[in-house]
Amino acid sequence: MTGRNRTKYLLKAKCRPAGTGVLAVTLAMSVQLMVPMSGLCATSSSNDSPSGTLLLPLTPKLDTTPSESTSIGAPAKSQAATEDSDTVVEPGTEIKTVDGPPLLQAPNSVLKTAPDKFAVEVDIEDDPSLAESINDDTTLKGTIQIVADDTEYDQEKNTFLGTGNAVALIGGQDSKLEADMILYDQNNEEIDARGNVRITRAGQVTTGSSFKFKVNKDEYLITNPDTEVNGATVVARKAYGTEEGIAFRKGQMTMPDPIYIQRNTLIGPIGYSQEVQQKLQHPDAYVPAKPSYKFKARKMVYEKYKTDGGNLTVFGGKIQAGSFEIPVPKFTANLTKTENSVTFPVTPSISNNLQIGGMHIGPKFNYSIGKTGLLSWSPMVQIGGRNLDGTANADGGSGVGLSGRVSFNNRRMRFNLAAGSVNHLMVADYTYNIRKAFRFNAGINKFMEDGIYGYRRPRLAAEFVDNHSITKVPFVSGIKFRTSAGGYQDNPQLINLNPQYAELFGGNQTSKVFTSAFKIQEQITAMTHPIVNVGDDKMGLKAYIYGGLAARGYSTGDKSALAQIGPMVDVRLNRVRLQGTYTTSAVRGSTPFIFDQFIQGQRSCSLFGDVKVNKYLRLGGGLGYNLNSSLFYQRSISAAIGPEDFKVLVSRDMIRGMNRVGFDLLYGAPIPFEKLVLKGGPDHGQLGGI
Repeated sequence: MTGRNRTKYLLKAKCRPAGTGVLAVTLAMSVQLMVPMSGLCATSSSNDSPSGTLLLPLTPKLDTTPSESTSIGAPAKSQAATEDSDTVVEPGTEIKTVDGPPLLQAPNSVLKTAPDKFAVEVDIEDDPSLAESINDDTTLKGTIQIVADDTEYDQEKNTFLGTGNAVALIGGQDSKLEADMILYDQNNEEIDARGNVRITRAGQVTTGSSFKFKVNKDEYLITNPDTEVNGATVVARKAYGTEEGIAFRKGQMTMPDPIYIQRNTLIGPIGYSQEVQQKLQHPDAYVPAKPSYKFKARKMVYEKYKTDGGNLTVFGGKIQAGSFEIPVPKFTANLTKTENSVTFPVTPSISNNLQIGGMHIGPKFNYSIGKTGLLSWSPMVQIGGRNLDGTANADGGSGVGLSGRVSFNNRRMRFNLAAGSVNHLMVADYTYNIRKAFRFNAGINKFMEDGIYGYRRPRLAAEFVDNHSITKVPFVSGIKFRTSAGGYQDNPQLINLNPQYAELFGGNQTSKVFTSAFKIQEQITAMTHPIVNVGDDKMGLKAYIYGGLAARGYSTGDKSALAQIGPMVDVRLNRVRLQGTYTTSAVRGSTPFIFDQFIQGQRSCSLFGDVKVNKYLRLGGGLGYNLNSSLFYQRSISAAIGPEDFKVLVSRDMIRGMNRVGFDLLYGAPIPFEKLVLKGGPDHGQLGGI
């Protein structure tokens, strides 16, 4: 070493008069004291047990034995004593304590009578031979500080014990250990804490009954751990940890908020759609005191470092309803999101397969792609379905065939492609959200939403749609604008796929002319604030006035306009919800397409509603009637089936032949698990070996 760069090893002990109850010992290397620790404070009362603070090295002891110049009886010590005005006692001198027997000072040692400070400084510059023993393996990395009501050192076992409100602080780490008793074994470099254990590490608090920690390996074991992670509470029998994370065994996890999973909830009864919104806002209020089912997992991995509160991935999950058990494959949910998009690898599929016609039944296989993507494919059996010419079965067959579907969606886009062999029909759609209210739509033989015109079915469509609204308008709850522009192609025979739908266009179409054109359209709709408001949301009546305007032009030179207005009444009678309308419409102009003709009529009425039969069943439906042609343009039924925390939703549109299935699931009970892994970073692995 050169210049003033020096390395020092310190052994300091500070004693105070009796009653202060503080003993501090700092060990920076292995120094064997030949005097009991109580002898360092000769003026303390024998009735007062030693208490205070122990500062212990974090790394293994040095194996090198210091030279004689580093011994406690070295001349350098006398100089230190003189500077501190301490009394120096020569070797072999007999010392009498206040209440105890005389102590014989060990050879080559110095004892200060009632010292304020006792220090040994070893300057490596003065002893070059000691410098050879200092390397990367022996350099001190940190300190373990133990604070307790009572501290003891066992020289024979080389252990330090702190009892009574014991606290251990590990230097260089953002961690603190509290317990009734903390024992540090310097030989094995192991901490053993017992009774009311509390560990604070990087802001995360874990409690338990005992704790064992290997300092040199940074591994620990907790029995009966209880910890909180981002609001979630974990209680288990044991927990094994390393610097990479912690793995709990045989316990349960309680989420900070109930997990809510939904699919196609808007297809349910109109009254239930309001309940879905309330579940999203206040899920705790809808969790039953006694859940209808229980969920458990073989293994869960919680990636707490991820954004939005972290992700919980479940392996080998099971849903238990009484003695009935349903296996649930791997899925991922977010603990702090009220609404979750959970991916189940395999789900049943019962639908009309993008309005191909008939019923399609089969499994659906799902794969997560990226952060929000979901790829699905489903092989199915098609039962029923009509040809484009309106006949019941294709080629005179039995009406049973094969079908399939492929889908992909994420936060910005949605794509579906389906086909069926019974009617040899392919259906596809594509949606891309360019920004919040502006999107691109495309479809093949698919029903597509068209504002106040309802759902229309072109052969081909590609359009841009912009939706925006104004809310701060006097006497009006809001004004909505819908602007669209794109290219379309018509296939008149598409209306033949359902005979009731074809009646609204004058019966089956035989034309095979595929008219193509561009169209630009603007729609404006508005609704007033309630002009009548009686009662409340449980028992009451509200009445509104609504209306709309639409204008559109085609590249063929055709143009048309629509204006409609009418009253709407919303009635709530405890378990019953009803909405009724009467509409007067005026249509001017013409369209080159069959699919976007106005089928509602100049005078029409509608009635939608549902009734909550009991907590397990809600039934609903809707009717829309064209008073001019005496035909229904809307006829549907729907139901929400199941307990409050698990609903299956089904609906059927008889006019368009559309069948849909959805569900919502609310779970707020603890999740039992065999193993739960907390990952603090993406490179921490699965911790499978601990």
